[in-house]
Amino acid sequence: MKILWISPWFGNYRIPVYENLNKLTGGNFYIICSEENTSKLVREKLKRTLSNHAIIMSGEKRMTMGSEVSDFANSALVIKKQPGLYKAVKAVGADVIITEGFGGWAPAGIRYAVTHRKKLCMFYERTAYVERHSPTWRSMYRRIMGIPVDHFLINGTLTEEYLNDGLHFKNTPKVKGCMCADSFGLSNAVAKVTDEDKQILRDTLKLKQGLTFLFVGQMVDRKGIKELLAVWNRHTAQYPDDNLLVIGKGILEQPLKEEYSTDKSIHILGGISYDELYKYYALCDVFIMPTLEDNWCLVIPEAMACGKPVACSIYNGGHYELVQDGVDGYRFDPLNPDSIVETLGKFHQSDLQSMGQKAVEIENNFTPDKAAQRIFDACQKVFKK
Repeated sequence: MKILWISPWFGNYRIPVYENLNKLTGGNFYIICSEENTSKLVREKLKRTLSNHAIIMSGEKRMTMGSEVSDFANSALVIKKQPGLYKAVKAVGADVIITEGFGGWAPAGIRYAVTHRKKLCMFYERTAYVERHSPTWRSMYRRIMGIPVDHFLINGTLTEEYLNDGLHFKNTPKVKGCMCADSFGLSNAVAKVTDEDKQILRDTLKLKQGLTFLFVGQMVDRKGIKELLAVWNRHTAQYPDDNLLVIGKGILEQPLKEEYSTDKSIHILGGISYDELYKYYALCDVFIMPTLEDNWCLVIPEAMACGKPVACSIYNGGHYELVQDGVDGYRFDPLNPDSIVETLGKFHQSDLQSMGQKAVEIENNFTPDKAAQRIFDACQKVFKK
């Protein structure tokens, strides 16, 4: 069975999944991606992992209607065309095609599967909340494009509910748990960080002796970083020795650096190379994600794999499976300032070590090898059928 995954964009976290899929297929796994939409680091790792089975295309053409300033879902319509894509798909001659959702490069894969009577799986992440502003025409388009799908590969329960109730694919088989973080790589790197290493980093950053909270994500409105920073002073009024590390790039980076430049408990560090992030995961006591909209925020399972308690927004689709209040962390409403402040304070009354251990146990159900196995089993099932 030969599997082809068409995915124009992905991050480092997908490489271990692809590596495991390649092993499970006996070297019969292929990926088609975009040079413009992936980082050099990702492409290098992908080539080392899959060699010539990684097909990297360039020259994508885009047409955008709507606002590109906001990155909230459905704020713009982006139509993508990749010259030579269908020809590349056909050249692989796969038995099973995996597309990313209904749009982007997916139509080429769907067209090939239908035309050549191949099996079609669709990797899908959206939830009803993320798609709350989806126009009727877009939902109708998805219902039509999803008709030939043999199996949906999804992240969790909230995506399943959206596919069943929002798009009416209740009768199409689905497998949950297909989304994961690079838990092996990060957790192994964190385990090698010594107390001396942590102290050197603490001294470099001039951190206080209280708890250190870590945010990693895009510095954009959607991630809720403004809401978190706006109430941080209320938290430090009660816990003055706590620290907040903020890592990420985006249009809000410079304005927020200027706005909070005098607050010595807030450290806005900007972008950090993915291969260096483990140091900050090792250093922090609690990971926090105040996102206002996300399908399955990957930094949450990343932090959990590193043994960190998590504070997670209720607007993150992954909270349903990943976060249990008082067990491995707490859920909160970032649009409610009191909810943020109360949640931050709860960690001072919690057993952080026990929470971190529970986080590892829960995240262990969503590791790259298990995600790959679920995806492979679904592909094998539709192929045999």
